[in-house]
Formats: sequence, structure tokens, C-alpha cells
Amino acid sequence: MLRNKPFRKPGQDVRTLPTYTIPEAAAFLAMNPRTLLSWYEGDEPILKASAHYGSIHLLSYLDLEEAYRVYLLREKYHFPLQFLRKSMRNAREMFNSQHPLQRADAIKTCLRDLVYDKPARGSKPRTITSLGKKPGQQFVDEVVDLFAERIEAGSFIYPWRFAASDDQSRPVSINPHIMSGRLVVEGTRIPVSTLVGRKKAGERISDIAEDYGLKSEIVEKALAHIGIRKKAA
Repeated sequence: MLRNKPFRKPGQDVRTLPTYTIPEAAAFLAMNPRTLLSWYEGDEPILKASAHYGSIHLLSYLDLEEAYRVYLLREKYHFPLQFLRKSMRNAREMFNSQHPLQRADAIKTCLRDLVYDKPARGSKPRTITSLGKKPGQQFVDEVVDLFAERIEAGSFIYPWRFAASDDQSRPVSINPHIMSGRLVVEGTRIPVSTLVGRKKAGERISDIAEDYGLKSEIVEKALAHIGIRKKAA
């Protein structure tokens, strides 16, 4: 963990404070750290960090939201990386912002020049055809609602290692006002790192759960999110 991170300035929105390194953000979001790093590097990065400490990228809470939106577009909705790179380039120009996906409504607006939005007519449903994909390939989705089950803009991120196939589970959450934006067990102030430390020390999941008044299933899922699978006690 990097020390000497930027301090919050008087009146600064805590959501804009660059407080996460790439490895920390990747662990919280259950991403491959090399993948996340690659999105912030190169001649035309997909994303841009809010700050740097030397060569180290530092991300704010809003950066995490933006990165997780890209992650969901990749993992859940299977948008090609080059399509997203082009989309972000156009979005930055459209909004005159380095962080267009930090806007709650951005995904619908910033991709408008890359999709054909055909309204519903009669018995035919609304269709959105991506101009960045193969001609004729369509998907029926309310684009503005793509992230509703995982992100409450500006308030909560509910990351989940298996989000691509599971819309329901919310074992952990990130809120900039709870435990300084660390990953916690959803609905509590219990850092997941605390559960990890106790599990690595050899404690049983049932004992950990009992000590914190949690269900064993929740502890198991919180540990699974960061890659610690259940083992025989």
C-alpha cells in the first residue's frame, strides 16, 4: 500500500480524492491488476487516472466507478476493447472531459454517436444497434440501465467477481463515506481485509461469521470475491 497519498483539501468532495493504487482498486473490483493497469497506459489509454505519484497511477472513488463501468461493458456485455477505446475517445471530445463515464447518464449519451437507437413501433421492441460491431448485430437493452444493479452513481459500488452471470449477489460494497472507501461487507463497516486476515490465520469461517454477527454464506462470498475459496475447515 502506497504511503503519503494526497490529502483531502478543504471543501474537496471525498469522491474525487485520489486514494487507490491500481493494485488496491483491482483487488476491490476483483479484476486482474495488469488488465486494469493497461487501461491507464499507452498512447491512447481507455481511462485516465485523477492523479499520479511519480509513475504510479492514483484513482479516486469516481475513477473506480468509471473503471467498473468499463469492466462490466467488457465482461458482461462483451464489448470489444477497440470499440471501447474509440467510444472513450469520442466521449472525451463530446463532454470535453477526461472522465466522461463518471457521469451517471454518460453511457447513453457518449455512445449515441456509435449506436443506432430505433424506437419501439407496434409489436416491435426498441432496438439499439452498435455501429462498432458487425453489421446487423443487435441487442435489446435499455442502455442507461446497464449498470443499475452494480453501481449507484456517486454513492455505492457493489462489485462481484461473478457479476457477468449473477445479478443478485451483493456480498461487498464500496462507499466513499464508509471506512474511507475501503471494500467492506455490504451493510456493515467490516473491512473485507479483516476477514481475509483471520482466514489466512487459519480461523474457521463459521467462527469468523459468529464473531461479527454475519451468516457464514456472506463471509464465504466476501472471501470468494477477492479470490479466497472455501476450503475444508
